[in-house]
Amino acid sequence: MLSIDKNQIINQRQLSWLASSIVTSGGILTLQNVLIRVNQMDAWFSYIFAILYVFLIASFFGYMAKLYPNKNIFEISKEVLGQWGGTCVNLLILFHFWQIVVRDVSSLSRYSTTLLLHATPLEILILLNFLLLMYFGKTSVEVIARVNDLFYPLFVITIMIMPLLLSNEFYLRLTTPVLTMPLQHWASTSILTLGSAGDIFILGAFLHMLYNSNHVKSAIRHGSLLGFFLLTLILFSIIAVLGPKMPANFTYPSYNLVQMIHVTDFLDRLDLIVMMIWFPTVTCKVIAIYLALLIGISSLFRERNYPLINKPIALLLTLSACLSFKSTTELLAFSNFSSPVIVLAYQPLIIVVILVVGAIKKRKSQNAATSASEVTQTPKQPSQNAGKLSQRLTYSNWLWGGNVLLILCVMCVLIGHMFSERVPIIGMICAVGFGLCLLLSTLTTYMELTKLKQTEASN
Repeated sequence: MLSIDKNQIINQRQLSWLASSIVTSGGILTLQNVLIRVNQMDAWFSYIFAILYVFLIASFFGYMAKLYPNKNIFEISKEVLGQWGGTCVNLLILFHFWQIVVRDVSSLSRYSTTLLLHATPLEILILLNFLLLMYFGKTSVEVIARVNDLFYPLFVITIMIMPLLLSNEFYLRLTTPVLTMPLQHWASTSILTLGSAGDIFILGAFLHMLYNSNHVKSAIRHGSLLGFFLLTLILFSIIAVLGPKMPANFTYPSYNLVQMIHVTDFLDRLDLIVMMIWFPTVTCKVIAIYLALLIGISSLFRERNYPLINKPIALLLTLSACLSFKSTTELLAFSNFSSPVIVLAYQPLIIVVILVVGAIKKRKSQNAATSASEVTQTPKQPSQNAGKLSQRLTYSNWLWGGNVLLILCVMCVLIGHMFSERVPIIGMICAVGFGLCLLLSTLTTYMELTKLKQTEASN
């Protein structure tokens, strides 16, 4: 009889890499052509609302992990809303997770058959993906977290060196004029990116694997912000190399961007090497969502021994993926336009309901014993340190510094839209300021994790 370790543990770095993988893997395969079609040369400003939304989810998960330690989101909803109310909420969350798995497996399979394996039947590719999911469904989340630790740093490196590899193809005039598209176009593309941001909700299934609520919050903040920074960099590179018109007509602009890499005549087909790195990263995301789905279904029966339901659920998902979409166009339409509607239709409502009901229940049952738990949750402020500035700043300083930088990002976009048509230099300054603030906010969230690690080591 298959069984799973009920005391699975992942550290904050692994959760951060998983969050980043979830964010970037979806954005690599879908949505980029739509963002460029709607917002053209300003498409790379589209992820700021998605970042703010993920920060909201990170704060919610951190608060729930503090109130209900060693419980995941499915167990918390039952604890807060009762057996029937919690089950209804869990079924709604599981329905979304089922859609994400079917969507991503179908996207990955159609991506393969469109670009690489033209003669392979689509059903065979879908079946191979689910055989892989079935194999990892017998293991714990710790396993896929370690696998993701191996591949995701390589993924980050390939994205970061992309501007260098494409330096001979860059034509920055293609990105100008900056921030001159109508404001409603930016608002529309920002709403579309909320679909991929909503995928981060699957990390709620792993809350019981970290013991510190601040670790949960900061890991999700840093990982998701790193992922959105990489997506912004890819989108900017696509526009700077291919322009704001052609990529709107491509199905996979990121793949067309990789094809433009020509280091020498000898290194003319680097796209195959890049695909060898990107595919495992996307697969790690799908496996993580599949494990979250299994954990959620097993929680309906008050169990965490999800390998028992692994095979039947995998077969059901295989049939769902084969029957759900008739064409790649239909799949991309669902991924790009339906996902934001589904996310906004239920996630904010669930967050508000659980927060309000949970706060009321906790206030009624709160005793003097809460002081002991707060000692373990709140990181100690470091002793007086006359070293570097990064050592003198506290965890709270870095956290609020990241929040302020994101607010500055929004202000840069708004100010640019207001004045760049009349004074183009203001648009350029705001664009540079946006990029710098986004980069610095990524560094501040990394320092959040660093401070938590230092606090943990000193305890």
